[in-house]
Amino acid sequence: MTGLLPQAEGAHARREAEVRHLLTGLEEELADWAKAAGERGPLEKHQSQIASAVRVIAGALEQLRSLPDAERHRKAPELVLDLHHLWDFFRTKLAVRHIPRYQRFLDVADELAWAVYDPVRRAAATAHLLLREPPLTFLSRHPVPFATARGSDFEDLLPSGKQRTLAGRRASGHLPFPVIGIPWSASHHLPALLAVAHETGHHIEDDFGLAEPLRTRLREHAGLPAERIEVWEPWLGEVFADVCATLACGEAYVRTLADALAATPGTGHGTGDYPPPRLRLLVCRAALITAGAHVPPDLPGATDPDDEEAPTVVNALIGDGFRELGGASLTSLVGLRDPARLTEASLRLRTGLRTKRNDVPGVLAAAALAFLDAPDAYDVQDVGTRAQDEALSLVPKGPRAASAPERLLAARDSAAGLELFGLLDADASEP
Repeated sequence: MTGLLPQAEGAHARREAEVRHLLTGLEEELADWAKAAGERGPLEKHQSQIASAVRVIAGALEQLRSLPDAERHRKAPELVLDLHHLWDFFRTKLAVRHIPRYQRFLDVADELAWAVYDPVRRAAATAHLLLREPPLTFLSRHPVPFATARGSDFEDLLPSGKQRTLAGRRASGHLPFPVIGIPWSASHHLPALLAVAHETGHHIEDDFGLAEPLRTRLREHAGLPAERIEVWEPWLGEVFADVCATLACGEAYVRTLADALAATPGTGHGTGDYPPPRLRLLVCRAALITAGAHVPPDLPGATDPDDEEAPTVVNALIGDGFRELGGASLTSLVGLRDPARLTEASLRLRTGLRTKRNDVPGVLAAAALAFLDAPDAYDVQDVGTRAQDEALSLVPKGPRAASAPERLLAARDSAAGLELFGLLDADASEP
């Protein structure tokens, strides 16, 4: 046994150095990401998102550093590993942006989400509501696009699917900004990107407190019998998201959605959160009429008495302005600019020209119409690549507009970091 004694000599110093390496290593990585998001950095458009996530993780690290030596030596390896796993949620979504092909696609996706989200954010009346970073898009193994709200549990979205400790699982409820997952396969088919406008609609409802006002509008202004109100209420979130996407991308979203629904096996009946496909498209059609946009021909298939409910519901939901948005109407905030010229922009793309649009949603909608009307010409003229180039040329230099004073954001994230550390530390393993 005496042969083991020399190994014990200097053990405390080695443990101190090991813990220092663990803490310093993660702190240095966080600093590198913050630098990348700085002015003229490769990720400057994500400055508010990265700053928020960094402050939360760094705040937890600061609490870990402040522990007494013996406690820090014991707890640091596991807690730092949990923090790495949490940070990996953000790391993987940011690192892929260093690959040019995916960087371009995700930059365009982010700009579409921002174009839909930012006017609503600016219309929100209170400073509290302005503490809102925009959604971050990322490529996902999930087969369809999806939205995960700010503050929600993101454990299932972690790279290995689960957090490694019970404390880490509790801590994975600290998503500091909303995210939008896009299937990897969609990165090779630009028209699929219009679904980002739909997912952004979910974040608008969540971030700006519109869920209850929408329910109230349905109940009080739709004029439907009670039994039909009960049918529509579970659909409200998806209906509102479809309306947002239709207003933002015009008929291009409606026709893209129609193709997606036609390719999806099913009975045609509404299930769960979604209305039946025909009724869902009628909702979009009603939103087009409300916005004064071009309306595609009547939908195929047999009519149904419930068809008449779609325009009634849409008018009840968005016919008036929202007090939560300073009295502004959804159409005025996210509606597609100059929708009457969308067909002309699409034709220009099909003949190798630029759209002459000055808005990202308009360029992407025109590209989607080019595919829908002439898929062969879309490929011959490389419309997908050219539309991405044109959309990116419209993006101003510099980070996106600050969402709130730095001191308010820092205080919010510092509190989140403290809470995060408390969750992790509560279940840290005993010696």
